[in-house]
Amino acid sequence: LYMPSRDFSRLKGFPMKDLPYTEWARHYYDEFISIYDPNKDQPAFICVPPGMPVSMAMAAPFPLEVIQRPNDITMFFEAYFQYRKIYLEGYQRPDPVLPTNMGYSVGHWEGDTLVVETTNLAERTQGTTIISDEARIEERMKLEIDDKGNKNLVDKITLIDPKAYTQNIDMTGIWNWSPDTPILEYVCTNEIYQEYLERVKPERLKEKMKLKEEQEEKK
Repeated sequence: LYMPSRDFSRLKGFPMKDLPYTEWARHYYDEFISIYDPNKDQPAFICVPPGMPVSMAMAAPFPLEVIQRPNDITMFFEAYFQYRKIYLEGYQRPDPVLPTNMGYSVGHWEGDTLVVETTNLAERTQGTTIISDEARIEERMKLEIDDKGNKNLVDKITLIDPKAYTQNIDMTGIWNWSPDTPILEYVCTNEIYQEYLERVKPERLKEKMKLKEEQEEKK
């Protein structure tokens, strides 16, 4: 069991601004921010499971359980009750592989480092974290001992998505060993987010109009 690190000098999540969007992704980004506030209205803020790669580089205080077996590694996240499976090389690939938020992950060991490639990610176009159906993710996971003698799972993550971004996005997830932390129930649905968007839409449009008027007055 692990808890997300609060060491923000090393932890690097998915960027919230100044992302190198392509024209395809920029369309969805502009559509979202034309109405909504990215600091308040992101899908993950209001119950939508973020999936990969965000789930591995988050700072929210929800534990992660890792179960390692000879042919696969299972990860269970309390946050959003997400489930992830990493198949180790040699495991028979299912056919077909359906796109999901967590994708399909295959890993192999390079010494004490687990190298993972994730493909078959579901397309996500709401909010500012845009993922296309062409995305793939590369990870290098390793257990490290910090200066205080604590065991940490360090995950160096690279999102490669040329359809959505003009350059790769790098992240670092850090999980602190926490064997006595229980995993509790977490209830969340996409419908809650859609209802939220409809509820706040009039308020957000008023905010946008007021901001526009203030900017016009300053000219």
